[in-house]
Amino acid sequence: MPEIRKVLLVEDEEDIRKVAQISLQFRGNWAVAVAVNGEECLAMAASDPPDLILLDCMMPRMDGYEACRRLKQDPVLSHIPVIFLTAKTQESEIKKGLAVGAVGYLTKPFNPMNLVEDIMKVLEEHQKPD
Repeated sequence: MPEIRKVLLVEDEEDIRKVAQISLQFRGNWAVAVAVNGEECLAMAASDPPDLILLDCMMPRMDGYEACRRLKQDPVLSHIPVIFLTAKTQESEIKKGLAVGAVGYLTKPFNPMNLVEDIMKVLEEHQKPD
């Protein structure tokens, strides 16, 4: 499993973004960069590639699905694991996210005390051989 040192958090809702950022910094001891939409996500990932991207689905300008699809098409960025952090929990939405290249899904609202552990579980599950 890749070591996580730097996370790109992509979330347009300020309150959720702040809680997640604090949780990732203090519970995970990770450096956290923040973007508020898919376009910023792509630009920031290209200029300073993170070890992990946490991505909301519903955002202005470019949604998370399109941002993930573009990340996975970029040969330099395609290796970065993407986990959706979203309120969209319908089976069809989860399948859509996995189809565009995400390694997993975490739902909002999330428990900030468990966010880092939940992320690590998703990454461990993704690393298991089929």
